[in-house]
Amino acid sequence: MSCRPFEAAALAFAVTAAACGAQRPHAAALAPARPVAAAPARAPGSSEPAASAEAPPSDAPRDEDETDEEGDDTDEGALDDAFDVAPPPDARIAPPHPLSGVSEAEIERRLVSRPTSLGPMSIGKPNAGLLFNAIQMPEGDAWTVVAPGQAWATEETVHYLETAIHAVTAQFPDTPRLAIGDISARGGGYISPHLSHQAGRDVDISYYYVDGVRWYRRADAQNLDVRRTWAFVRALITETDVELLLIDHSLQKLLRAEAERIHEDLGWLDTIFKGRGALPPIIRHAPGHATHLHIRFYSPIAQETGRRAYSALLRHHLIHVGPAYVVHVAKKGETLIELARRYHTTVKIIRKANGLRSSLIQARKSYRIPQPGRAPPSLASGPITIPPRRLPPEAPAARQTAMDVATDRSW
Repeated sequence: MSCRPFEAAALAFAVTAAACGAQRPHAAALAPARPVAAAPARAPGSSEPAASAEAPPSDAPRDEDETDEEGDDTDEGALDDAFDVAPPPDARIAPPHPLSGVSEAEIERRLVSRPTSLGPMSIGKPNAGLLFNAIQMPEGDAWTVVAPGQAWATEETVHYLETAIHAVTAQFPDTPRLAIGDISARGGGYISPHLSHQAGRDVDISYYYVDGVRWYRRADAQNLDVRRTWAFVRALITETDVELLLIDHSLQKLLRAEAERIHEDLGWLDTIFKGRGALPPIIRHAPGHATHLHIRFYSPIAQETGRRAYSALLRHHLIHVGPAYVVHVAKKGETLIELARRYHTTVKIIRKANGLRSSLIQARKSYRIPQPGRAPPSLASGPITIPPRRLPPEAPAARQTAMDVATDRSW
């Protein structure tokens, strides 16, 4: 049975953005800004130069033991790369912001004279946004970056990744390096084959395996290192401002069993795996996520800076709004010809927008359909707020050292 189709407005931005150099200095020490065009489409985790839309990228690399998940998952409640979820209904907090006492005029003056002094900005939604003053995820002793050209992020995203990975290595000193895949292009916006990863807050990252880490390897009960992977997931939930995690349902069962084995609080586990009442789960299922974990973070500092600076960015032509798109999730039997007729466009335009080599499409996969006109980003009407971290009632004593490894950082 195929998934019911849905349509959601999604925006793509052609970006001219000021960004720092390849290495990640502190925000105050970033190199002077220079215009950067939006990166063209490229397959996830590829080390090859990005391909233009006229020369669609090749498929993502796959290991020998991996199978295509597009046709074997019939979960109608599953999310995909285009997902966007409503904020949870619990109490929300507004984190302190370094520009809280700075006027809009002063922000604009700094934007013109020394834009990097404002720090990274995440503008719009993860599936319809851009980045400004992005920083690049550095290599580390506990992780490797698969495709540095697609590993641009907010400062918070980088800090949260470092925090969670170091929590694992503190608990398990002999841990192999984790593989970090796509985050965002240097200026944000669309990168193939993703429909999210546009605002520096989405990260594709490998699982831990019992026989070492390889990128884009399908995980299962035989090769998943459940102890390290659960330690990583737990650190993401308790030590960072994570919005949600996409993990294949078969792996969720393994992680839940490990959490119960070490006597995690069952009520807390229910809230993060299943949700409670109107409170949604943090861990969700999506097809294609047996090969990697998808993380989405809140970045309240970068989001609030982007919200306040957006009008000035437009006035000074540091960014510009691109064409509008509709995101369509195909159902079984649909063709590109049908989609072209339905949305009053052409097969050629749809193929170009999605980097398709042929006219074949897959059920339950999202496709961008270009629409006439321009699409301004969806910005919050007031200061950015985030939900409090969903913490267990009492942390097991064995986890305390791992949870204490994060280095405090001034944003």
